[in-house]
Amino acid sequence: MKYLIACDLDGSLLNKKSELTKKTIKTINEVRKLGHIVVLSTGRPFGGAIGKYDQIGLDTPLITDNGGSIENPKDPAFPKQKTFIPLHMMHELFTFCKPFLESAFFSDDQAVYAYRHSTHLEGYFSGTLAEKVIEAEFTDLNVEPTGLVFLIKSENGKDLESYLDRECCRTLSYRLWGSDQGFSVYEIYLRRISKSSAIKYLLDYYDMNYDQVISFGDGYNDIEMIRDARLGVAMLNGVDDLKIVARDITTYDHDHDGIAHYLIDYFKLKK
Repeated sequence: MKYLIACDLDGSLLNKKSELTKKTIKTINEVRKLGHIVVLSTGRPFGGAIGKYDQIGLDTPLITDNGGSIENPKDPAFPKQKTFIPLHMMHELFTFCKPFLESAFFSDDQAVYAYRHSTHLEGYFSGTLAEKVIEAEFTDLNVEPTGLVFLIKSENGKDLESYLDRECCRTLSYRLWGSDQGFSVYEIYLRRISKSSAIKYLLDYYDMNYDQVISFGDGYNDIEMIRDARLGVAMLNGVDDLKIVARDITTYDHDHDGIAHYLIDYFKLKK
């Protein structure tokens, strides 16, 4: 059977230094030689992922922005997809949150757009760092984001969630990534968009189905992708909520070539 193999980057295909090992690169390409389609599926923006894509030597579509962007850097004819949060909705959300908003950012291929810029906040989402940082109140921006990251006072978390559930439930959803020292990190994204929805788009493109999907991930933004795949595999170092929906868990973590070892065993490659 021909498979579409979707791999998250940070915490999955990359080690703790955000590097690809020689073993991982070699294994990915051995799997490709068998006729399988390997796709990177990441929360990083395009600019933060293309270097890893080129390092592996891929020529397949690239999923970035947690499914908000789908394109094939090697095929100009590929029907590129990119979806955005409406500008007015971002402005209204920012205005509501501003009294308890500590920091916020979103990024595109050109820059990071930040309110009270915090490299600590960007650290939650690897690959978003950019040389160009535009600091502004989001109501002064005319750039539509594919997603937003807000750092708010933890005591106001329910206020944000209630606002999104009440005012934006048909359009936006959110993930709580964690709380630390009285502050909580929220990712806000389009409800219909996920890594899984992007994979569905590629399955239609390749005339394949979910029974032909193997996916690997470690975080909350991988839950749909892992849940919907025929074989959704959580990394050993993955969050517990992901492991609950996974059909398998890697024997090794991302710092010890977890995905490479799994593919070697699954496809019976030479070790």
